[in-house]
This record gives sequence, structure tokens and C-alpha cells, in this order.
Amino acid sequence: MPWPWNDRTVLIDAELATLLPPLQSSDGVPGQPRRCRHHGKPAEALAMLLGGVQRRRPAWRNRARVLLGYPWAHSQLLPWQDGLSGQRAQWRAYAQGLLRERGVGGELDIRLAPAAYGAARLAFAAHAPLLADLRAAARAAGWRLAGCRDLLSSCLQAHPRASASGGLVLAEAGAVTCLWRGEGGWEELLTLALAPGQSAAEGVAAAEALCGREPGGDYDWSATQGPTQQPLAARARWLGFPHPLLASQPCAA
Repeated sequence: MPWPWNDRTVLIDAELATLLPPLQSSDGVPGQPRRCRHHGKPAEALAMLLGGVQRRRPAWRNRARVLLGYPWAHSQLLPWQDGLSGQRAQWRAYAQGLLRERGVGGELDIRLAPAAYGAARLAFAAHAPLLADLRAAARAAGWRLAGCRDLLSSCLQAHPRASASGGLVLAEAGAVTCLWRGEGGWEELLTLALAPGQSAAEGVAAAEALCGREPGGDYDWSATQGPTQQPLAARARWLGFPHPLLASQPCAA
């Protein structure tokens, strides 16, 4: 039975919106990604990219998904709180409070990762008005926004056994995220913006210094641009891309 859906995925990072080709094209020829600079207006870029893609009938077949990178998505580690056990609304309020301490204000859409009792848990957030704009832009282009998630949670979903010990590093355009695991689970998270010309390895070194970590730790690596973003460190293990469709990019080599 033919696949009924017409699915497309768009990555939005610090500078670019990238329409990723599907894993399988109708003619069997690998597609090429299409990119455009969004100039701080990702919803407009999404509408433009989707507007250039052939749609199927009926309209419900056309589904778009968005991957949000830095600075559009935010991640927060939530140390365990006994009084919040099982209360998702309270955990979301807890996450919002910690994000506001970091200067991430406004109305947030917050998603919580599951966690074992007594362990810290991860929260992933994006501004609710941005998500509404993306949804409206997709609809205006004739598509339904079927999903929107951040790169870090996408990476953890794609690599569920990442960093059983040590740390996880996610390198993307303009930023690097370090997530450290201890005996009781995740214990520290830091996202740093990269200065122009600064490498991901330099960003990790800066994160280690800020968090009081020993330099040159044992890391699992994921990167939007592939192993070329991986630092030349003996104990850095390449996991793969934070989303399988990113492997289609020509720069991912």
C-alpha cells in the first residue's frame, strides 16, 4: 500500500532555515536540501520553503515538521524535587522559573522528559508565539504542522543510549550544548553560543571551565554538520546526527 503522507522537515537554526529532503523520493533519486536565510523571521522562511514543495491531494496528506535549534529552543536540567513528584504542571512551573533566571522570559511551551524517581529531569521549551507563527505559516503554505521539537531532545530520541557515562555534546550552527551524566543520571547542562570562528571543541573547553569540569572529558558527540564538527579528541565518540534526515546534507561528511 502506498505511503499516504507527504512529509517534509525543516531545520531552523541561528541563521538558516533548511528544507531537508525525504528519506525516499518518489523517483528514487536522492534529494538535495534547500536553504534560505531567515533574518530572524523563521516563520516567513518556513512558509517560503514549503511554498516551493509540491503538495498532494487531498490536503490532509501534507505534513510539515520543524526542528528548532539555537537560539529558538531552550533546554533546562531540573534537579529532583520531592514535593513535585508526579505533578507535571508543577514541574513545568519549576522549569519556567529556572529558565526565567537565565533570561528566557515570555510565554513558553514546555515539554518534560520522563525521569526515574529521584533523578533530575530535562525540560525543553520554545516560545509559544513562535510556535503559533510557525503553525500559521505552514497552514498558509498549504501544510499542517504535525510536529515541532528541539535538536537536543531529537538527539536523545535518536540515540537513547548516548553517554551511559561521561557526557554528551551536541554541536550545531552557532552553539554547543554539553550534558553531563553522573551516577544518578543527568547532573549538569550548559548551552554556549559560539563566537564567530570559534570551534565546537573550543566551546566545549569553555563549558568545562565554566562548570568546573576536568578538561578533555569522555564524550559522545552529535552534530548537525556531521563528523566534521567533531573535535579531534581521543575520547570523543561520534554518535551520529541528531535527526536521521540531517545525513542528507552535502556538508555532512
